[in-house]
This record gives sequence, C-alpha cells and structure tokens, in this order.
Amino acid sequence: MRKIRIVSLILCLCMLLSGCGELFSSQPDIDYNNTITMLDVGQAACTLIESDGKFCLIDAGKYGGDTDIVSYLKERKVKKIDLFVISHFHYDHTSHALDVIRNMDIGTVLIPALSDENIPDSYFYKSLEQDAENGYYNLVYAKDGLEFETGGGTVSVIGDTYNSENINNTSTVVSFTLGDFVYLNTGDTESDREAMLLGLLPENIGFLTAGHHGSQDSTSQRLLDRVTPAFVGISCGSDNDYGHPHKAMLNRLENMDIPYAITYETGNIVYSIDTQTLITE
Repeated sequence: MRKIRIVSLILCLCMLLSGCGELFSSQPDIDYNNTITMLDVGQAACTLIESDGKFCLIDAGKYGGDTDIVSYLKERKVKKIDLFVISHFHYDHTSHALDVIRNMDIGTVLIPALSDENIPDSYFYKSLEQDAENGYYNLVYAKDGLEFETGGGTVSVIGDTYNSENINNTSTVVSFTLGDFVYLNTGDTESDREAMLLGLLPENIGFLTAGHHGSQDSTSQRLLDRVTPAFVGISCGSDNDYGHPHKAMLNRLENMDIPYAITYETGNIVYSIDTQTLITE
C-alpha cells in the first residue's frame, strides 16, 4: 500500500516539480474518514488525524497563522479531540493549544517527559498540569511504546523523550498506523536525534511530515533511507525568515522521486489513506 498511484513518469515529474500535481483528486462531498490533514497555519504546525469518528490533533500552530484552528475543527464537526499531541514547547506548535482545550472535549493530552531544566516556566505549561489535576483530561508524558487507539488505527510513541538543550530535539515522535499504512510525525526533531531513532522507526511508510518545517537539518538522508516515504508534507509559511523548506531537503526528496506538497502552495494538505491521494477541499 505504500505507493501513491502515479500513472506515468510524466505525472511523477509534474508532481515533483510542482510539489503535488496530479496527486490531487477533487470531489464535491469530501469523506474525511481515514484522513490526515496538515493545516495551512503559516510558519507553524498543526495536523489532524481522523478515523472512524475519532480524532488526534498534533500541535496547534501559532497566533497570526493562516488558519483559525478552532474554527476549522468546528467546520469539520469535531467535538472531541481523543488524543492531543503537543510535540514540544515552541510557540509555533502550541499557540492555539489552550483555545483548542477550552473549546473542545479533550480525552488525553500527550506531552514530552521533560527534565526539570527543560520544563518551561510558562502559564501554558502550568495550565496543562492544572487542568489535568482538575479532571478536564488525562495528561500523559511520552514514553517509548505508548499506544493510543484512534478510530481504526493506533497512534504510537517512538522513543523516550530526549532531554536536550536543543528544544527541537525534545519533540515527541509519533506514528499513526492503520492496516498497512503508516504516518510519521517527528515534530521539529533534527538530524542528530533522527540518527538515534533510526532503529525504532517504521519502514516503507505512506506519509511523512517533514521535520522542522523542511529545515536542512531535519528529514536527513539517513531518515529517508530508513522510512522511504511514499509522500511528504511540508508545513511552512511563504517567504518565511528561515528559508523553509530548504533546497537541500527538497533535493533529497527529488533525488529519491518522493512526491511532496507544501502548505503555503496548496493550502491544507488533506491525504486520504484509503485512496492514497490528496483531496482538494
């Protein structure tokens, strides 16, 4: 199931040059069951997994992003986030988290298991723990092998939290497995941490979110050789200050003939697991 349907070499080349091309399939009444949606939130990250009426949200963008996350969730008729993964505590992944928590029923919040020196002294972090103590949701600290049922699939934590001075590398890495399909999200994990995780990562995955918004220091060649994704989604803002997605990272994808899409070009990236195509909203 790992190959996206590409009917000819010409179509494949078109996809690589444009970032998506004929990978899109437009349909009047969208069936969001068994989909992964990377929201267009500018230079930030937010991903929604939907399966059999259950939802997992990974990260919650930043203020001033291109999509109002709560409004989008309500448009999708999401009333409960069964699993809310906060990969790490940088503002471009957490800014709307409290908005989501205040407006949605939340089952479990998954956060990195941080050492004392890495725990942020912030209202947000203290609110997460206080809300859990008040019984609003179950707060779980990431640990290798933890699993959470999400509809017909399973979200799994890959690797224990790595407590580094580089907060990007404290990111909780998760996969979503549905049948033979695997989605992988590494947060902002950089190449040195990726190398430590190689032996734990799944192979032949269907969809990979590029690490750290397409940074040159993430989504390394070693990671790509290990997971060999059929498709890569990249979340970043147009003309951002960081040069994301970096040409070196895009070159790695293109050299391996891996199709990709970038949120600032396509808007929301909605991937159907069942048809292995992108859906135009």
